[in-house]
Amino acid sequence: MLDVRFLYHILINSRTSIQKLATFNGIPALNKSKLEKLTIPIPPLPVQQEIVNILDKFTELEAKLEAELEARRKQYEYYRNQLLTPVEVDGKWLMNGKEVEWKTLGEVGRICMCKRVMKKETSPFGDIPFYKIGTFGKEPDAFISTELYEKYKEKYSFPKTGDVLISASGTIGRAVIYDGKPAYFQDSNIVWIDNDEKEVLNRFLFYLYGIIKWKTEGGTIARLYNDNLAKIKIPIPPLSEQERIVEILDKFEALVNDISEGLPAEIEARRKQYEYYRGKLLLFQPVTAGLTRSPQNNGE
Repeated sequence: MLDVRFLYHILINSRTSIQKLATFNGIPALNKSKLEKLTIPIPPLPVQQEIVNILDKFTELEAKLEAELEARRKQYEYYRNQLLTPVEVDGKWLMNGKEVEWKTLGEVGRICMCKRVMKKETSPFGDIPFYKIGTFGKEPDAFISTELYEKYKEKYSFPKTGDVLISASGTIGRAVIYDGKPAYFQDSNIVWIDNDEKEVLNRFLFYLYGIIKWKTEGGTIARLYNDNLAKIKIPIPPLSEQERIVEILDKFEALVNDISEGLPAEIEARRKQYEYYRGKLLLFQPVTAGLTRSPQNNGE
């Protein structure tokens, strides 16, 4: 007999072997006849059930952590919106009881972007990551030379460590804080405000960008033009209140998004633990049977 949950774990563990059976003529697909020839180990049923019992505990724990993470994300969004949304009281706009000043982003700072890099100046491998709109906040798939990077960084606009980069095309308003590591960013699609932190903190802007309703233009691909960006009004509380808000939201941010700590780190650790024990528990000597049961190994 074959336990369905055992088969589930076996197939996940055999993902690499299954992928090798796929054809790639346009859309990847699995051929039934090839899949039927895939050999899998089928120990006696009690052994299958014991393995399932162990591995399911890992997957159940991961599912609980995922559910908790989703709840924390909703909680984070709720408090972020509450903390950053001013209310009008007796003709004054207040944020958490502190009076705010309204300014346009154009008044907060100059809108900047990197010097244009031509496609012929990029390569799939190289020294300096070049982030396009599709890889912004993800892994780069293009690079530029150190020479070009140093030249453009010296002569043209370039973000300071801590500046908040904004996606101005596709997924509008995605914000990434520049960490200061060597990298270059696609002109016009990725921009930033050159603000004075004595007036507006970078991290305050980072959180505020998460609730702004961006005014975009364009057809198939939405675009946030500099003129529209410059006209967006934002509430600016006193610097001390900005610092307080940032401190609160930083704790939530670490809990729900930081892969090095909080729930994401816990989920990743449990996932690796599951993969480790799955590999150990499902390491059997190969058998000749495929997905059809082998009589001498079916526990009957």
